[in-house]
Amino acid sequence: MREIEMAQPERDERLARAFLELADSLVDGFHLVDFLHVLTGHVVELLDVAAAGVVMVDARGRLVDVTASTHAAHQLEEAQLEFDEGPCRDCCFRHERVGPVDLTGPAAADQWPRFTDAARAAGFAAVAAVPLRLREEVIGALNLFHTSPDSLTPADLRLGQALADAATIGILHQRLAHDQAERVGQLQTALNSRIVIEQAKGVLVARLNLPPDTAFDRLRTHARANRHSLTRLCTQVVEGTANIELFATPPEAPHPP
Repeated sequence: MREIEMAQPERDERLARAFLELADSLVDGFHLVDFLHVLTGHVVELLDVAAAGVVMVDARGRLVDVTASTHAAHQLEEAQLEFDEGPCRDCCFRHERVGPVDLTGPAAADQWPRFTDAARAAGFAAVAAVPLRLREEVIGALNLFHTSPDSLTPADLRLGQALADAATIGILHQRLAHDQAERVGQLQTALNSRIVIEQAKGVLVARLNLPPDTAFDRLRTHARANRHSLTRLCTQVVEGTANIELFATPPEAPHPP
């Protein structure tokens, strides 16, 4: 049991807000990477995990790292793809949930030796992955990371799968609304957006002397608080049209949609 359990009415309210914000992100100006940042932000908040990330399957069946809620999780997801081992890979190819896996025990090291070493070095003690799946179609995986080996409960994983299912329906609905060329380009656009976000983080790290995670958190929170596109905000930071001093201090909490 967690030392502090979120009250049920508060949890229900946050869950309703999560689904509402996901639905709101599907309207005009849909950006896949922004949509998935909304997803991972709510997953971290609702499941009380240390970090969350999304890996997706591209048009050629290859896995690509699209987004993560922290710099450490982003690096770890890239390591999974480089090592060709880890929960997201197994989840996508098996079409089923993986974990939770205790990374402090010998079984994890036997199953994913290099990934487990990297995850332990990053401070994570447990991991799980749930598929972004609609019936038989799997388009990616939602990865959950925790610093305590026994903190990912069955209820958490069910809720994580529900959020992943909702996100999958939204993404596939958007794909069906466009022609084949745009569907193929959707993931590439997301990857391009991720590059812009990394560049904007680098600007804040260099100009404001912030840690990468703090820089990313301020970008994302500022975008959510002002109902702005994260990708567009980061583009403005990179192009020099945004006031960098806005990010020198922690932003206000985001307003409910």
